[in-house]
Amino acid sequence: MKQQQFLIEPEKANNLACMSLQERLNLQETMRQTEALEWIKRFKKKALEEGRGEAHYWFQQVIADIAKRRGQAAADELRKRMNRIKNETSSKS
Repeated sequence: MKQQQFLIEPEKANNLACMSLQERLNLQETMRQTEALEWIKRFKKKALEEGRGEAHYWFQQVIADIAKRRGQAAADELRKRMNRIKNETSSKS
């Protein structure tokens, strides 16, 4: 995977404050997308190991913890993003 140039430039590597607004927004979007993909992987692993019902219960607790720490809007946004990724993936199959 080719690294994006703006992420590897030496003068910007040490300080996010040196990034432009668009660069910070791109990085934030990448982080949110990566987080959603990671939670999908964790859910699938939990479902395989302990069953789908237990995985749903576990994930409800995860979402509740995220809502406590980051707010309900962040938890809802993560859930929507995960559902969108899941739907896009299943429609391609």
